[in-house]
Amino acid sequence: MTFYPKAEKLHNSAAFLTATPTRNEYKGMRALDFKCQCCGFKAVPTKEVPTAGMEFVTVNGKLYLLCLLCAQSQMLSRPVTLKNGKLEYNHGCLVYCPEVSQGKIIEKVRDIYALALHESKHPNRPLLAYIDELKQSYIELLIKRVSNIPALKIENNYMGGYVSLYKFAPPELLEKGNKVFGGIRYLPNDLVFSHIIQYWLDTSYTSLPYKI
Repeated sequence: MTFYPKAEKLHNSAAFLTATPTRNEYKGMRALDFKCQCCGFKAVPTKEVPTAGMEFVTVNGKLYLLCLLCAQSQMLSRPVTLKNGKLEYNHGCLVYCPEVSQGKIIEKVRDIYALALHESKHPNRPLLAYIDELKQSYIELLIKRVSNIPALKIENNYMGGYVSLYKFAPPELLEKGNKVFGGIRYLPNDLVFSHIIQYWLDTSYTSLPYKI
């Protein structure tokens, strides 16, 4: 399955870390070991967060278990619930990067964001320099690749135009989805998802500095 950004019908009103899964959903998450089927991240549930930051999403008629970052890439028009309860619709941007899968991008940026959160609570100059180097060599380079979305003639990172085009595109265009949209990738915003990544950092990461 090739994952690329979509504006699928919303499964929930907002991406919410402490959402309560149904009994069947929870059984399904346990059966899949709380592992995202897009990026491969394995999360650990707790009593307060029984989903472990995962949710089931239907993509092209098939049901997948996705982490909230990968799930958001499939439901771009859905807001993200911030730690203070407010809804944020501007939760990321789009880039053109056909040679790197959506899951791999999510995997790498989550690790960088998690490492930055760790350093903010445990200040370390060499580690901070390493994080800055990672951001420059990966995230900033991705963002600069915005102008190369030829099929849609989009020349900025903003998701709005893409979402509108995807939602109102004729069926024949959507049927060519992978050919037209397949090179586009979603890049989540670190501040918007910081509370979700902090949860994973506290519960699901091991030996983070050696992971990236």
